[in-house]
Amino acid sequence: MNRDEKKAFWKFFLTYFISVALLILAAGNFYFAQVQQQLLKIEHFSLIKYAIRLKSGENIDGFKEFSYIYTHKNFENFSIDNFVQNNEKFEKWVPVLQHKKDEYIIITKDSSAFEQKKRHIFYVLAGVEFVLLSFFGFLSFFLARNALAPLKQNIQKLDRFAKDLIHDLNTPVTSIGLNLKILYKEDKLKEHKALQRLQQSANDIADLHKNLSFLLQEKEYTLKNIDLKILIEALLQDYRHLYPHLNFVTQDIKGSVLANPQALKQILDNLLSNACKYSKDKGTITLSYQRGRLQILDDGIGIKNPERIFERNYTEHLQSSGIGLDIVKRLCDVMQIKIQVESSDKGTLVRLVFD
Repeated sequence: MNRDEKKAFWKFFLTYFISVALLILAAGNFYFAQVQQQLLKIEHFSLIKYAIRLKSGENIDGFKEFSYIYTHKNFENFSIDNFVQNNEKFEKWVPVLQHKKDEYIIITKDSSAFEQKKRHIFYVLAGVEFVLLSFFGFLSFFLARNALAPLKQNIQKLDRFAKDLIHDLNTPVTSIGLNLKILYKEDKLKEHKALQRLQQSANDIADLHKNLSFLLQEKEYTLKNIDLKILIEALLQDYRHLYPHLNFVTQDIKGSVLANPQALKQILDNLLSNACKYSKDKGTITLSYQRGRLQILDDGIGIKNPERIFERNYTEHLQSSGIGLDIVKRLCDVMQIKIQVESSDKGTLVRLVFD
């Protein structure tokens, strides 16, 4: 399973298992509380029976766990249902005679047998809950695996379809680019507005094709030291050819950073592509690097909502798909590169911070 499939599996498994586990634990606690109350009622009733035997003069020699004392006390609101557990003993006050309201018998009983019964019930109940949780844990695992099997198959089909579609698009995209180059050689068509719009659309399609191809790749990103100057100069060589009306400036591009070469190239490619698309005519794009911070600055039209540009499918322009910056954010997160954006109507600054 890939990362998304594992995440879906564990989410389904934990949701089902935790729901059942909470239900089992809640039912166990409720049952234990009910049993404890029942045991307390039995203990209370045993004290009442002892009091009756004591007051009637019956033999109490067999009741060794009981004891009693006579005392005097005035109660404002005495209840015959009084019953408490104090210091490992149960205690109950019983009036000696009905007409003598200040004379009472304090009857006590050792509660160790009660505590032993309660512990026994607790351990038995805990064992039953453990068995049930183990059973439902296995059942949750089985259900999660089987429930996600059809979804996994459909995802694989969609993934294969998307990869085939992207692969098949490569030929027409390349053909459009080559034919546009041929048309540009015709002096009558070179300055035609329709041809320029076609070229812009072709560039957008090519960028979308490239981003979708990269998005569908399944790979681990191995990090290594990359010479920034070599990487950036190679990229700028292509961009100077694609955007001859723009001025590209580099400042202090020295040193290396820890990243995946292909992923970092894709990040810079997408950021430079955006900077070029939305720059003013004869504008300047400046790249600088200092103390682990790589900056790309343009003097273009700016971004209205820079805090939203990394949201999937968010775009402020019709010719943008919104996928490119989503890929940038994903790759930065994978390689633990912080990305910061500052923008105004005078241009946009994108900063990559390498730890």
